[in-house]
Amino acid sequence: MRAMKNPTWPKALAFVGFAIFGLALAYYSTAIATAGVAARQIGSDRSGDWLTTGSAVLMVGIAAAAAFGFLALTNLRALMRRRG
Repeated sequence: MRAMKNPTWPKALAFVGFAIFGLALAYYSTAIATAGVAARQIGSDRSGDWLTTGSAVLMVGIAAAAAFGFLALTNLRALMRRRG
């Protein structure tokens, strides 16, 4: 059996940790985007780069949370089936 197809508890918990990291990244991106809006309003960021960066980081964080959350749930489900 290949390594990714062999579910283990440490691997499942690592995926849960990565999913939480993705959610934290998405939460942090709101601060970046808010700073971008403020910088745009006061005129220090004329091009809107910070708002764009905040939006990009938000999408990456949500995608990472979704992908690693799926992998965590898949591993946990396989572990529960094997156990019971």
